Amino acid sequence: MISAAQLLDELMGRDRNLAPDEKRSNVRWDHESVCKYYLCGFCPAELFTNTRSDLGPCEKIHDENLRKQYEKSSRFMKVGYERDFLRYLQSLLAEVERRIRRGHARLALSQNQQSSGAAGPTGKNEEKIQVLTDKIDVLLQQIEELGSEGKVEEAQGMMKLVEQLKEERELLRSTTSTIESFAAQEKQMEVCEVCGAFLIVGDAQSRVDDHLMGKQHMGYAKIKATVEELKEKLRKRTEEPDRDERLK
Repeated sequence: MISAAQLLDELMGRDRNLAPDEKRSNVRWDHESVCKYYLCGFCPAELFTNTRSDLGPCEKIHDENLRKQYEKSSRFMKVGYERDFLRYLQSLLAEVERRIRRGHARLALSQNQQSSGAAGPTGKNEEKIQVLTDKIDVLLQQIEELGSEGKVEEAQGMMKLVEQLKEERELLRSTTSTIESFAAQEKQMEVCEVCGAFLIVGDAQSRVDDHLMGKQHMGYAKIKATVEELKEKLRKRTEEPDRDERLK
């Protein structure tokens, strides 16, 4: 029978009672519990906390001393960590590039609809409003006739229906004005080519600066720069053995 201590060892590890610093002192940089992305520079999960690009928490160890140990070791850049890191960063860039393309497509569609006069959501709502107005006018005429004939209860019942139709018409009108407001804003929108966010053309410089200094924008800018740096490092690393062979 498994003891309580053995069960806890399986669930939480043998060093479950040690402080975090004590645990890390017993771990080598190549242990599976260490974040290999962090060893290569940074963990992407830390870049986008509480943004729409949040990757969720990283459960692995992030330790500066372990990174220094890895960089000083004879296996530095020889175990494939950097290539894995590069592939992961490239996958994140591919996702944001898809978002940028979708943003451009959305703006282009909106502009084409406006220039061609195509009936978008606003046009359809206007048609429904007109149908409701016609129904209300017909019902009011019938109510007037019923009132002149002394059919008060029937007229009151029909009046309730008229009120419901009026409420529905007002809801459509408010929705239409909201859509038109968004459409007017979209005319002045552009897509950030770094993070895919929608920006207002000619916006106040303070808001532009806030965007440029925001987590999401800075995160993707860092990823893009790191991808280029890693490609160059790996290229040079590949060329070194060839150069040594030629010298021999």
